[in-house]
Amino acid sequence: MWANNRFALSLMAACVMVALALALAMDAYAAGPRRVADAFTATTANMTPAGVNLRIQILEWQEAAARSEVVAALVAGKDAATPLAKLPTVGYVWPTGSPVGYSLKYAHRTSSPDGGERITLVTDRRLGSFDYKGWSPPGPMPANDLPYSVIELELSGAGAGTGRLSLAGEVVLDEAAGTVAMATGSAAANALSNVEREPAKP
Repeated sequence: MWANNRFALSLMAACVMVALALALAMDAYAAGPRRVADAFTATTANMTPAGVNLRIQILEWQEAAARSEVVAALVAGKDAATPLAKLPTVGYVWPTGSPVGYSLKYAHRTSSPDGGERITLVTDRRLGSFDYKGWSPPGPMPANDLPYSVIELELSGAGAGTGRLSLAGEVVLDEAAGTVAMATGSAAANALSNVEREPAKP
């Protein structure tokens, strides 16, 4: 009798767990995928490899507090990968032809006096880390050993422009302001060409 009761209790517990799992799945299905707030396309240039098309999707432009959390994680330098992985994903970078993308942990934009924008992004892994040969800056520039990448896009008021990648040199972190930037000469100049904002979807 005791064995039968234990079996019945186990069966009931299993049914409850299945019901909870189904409820969570239905909630996730009802919520649907997160809406893309902004999207950009770009092509790698003046670096190795050149000619790789990228699609950048921004799910959320972060507030100052969220950006400060990312900067605090980046202060770890070579050991930043672990704290970065624990932070929310706010977008993705998808290289054409690659089955995997890179999560964005930092997404910030500022307006330029001429009506353009500067967009700064930070990936959770170094761009090219999924590739066999990896990505590298042009010529004799030595690559840095950061486990993440910083992307800077400069767009005109028409939504087109160029971009840079932190393939080499220094990344400047301002903990007080919660901002990330690349030092002058620290990245391949015009490492991204044909940068364009995708038209907003209705």
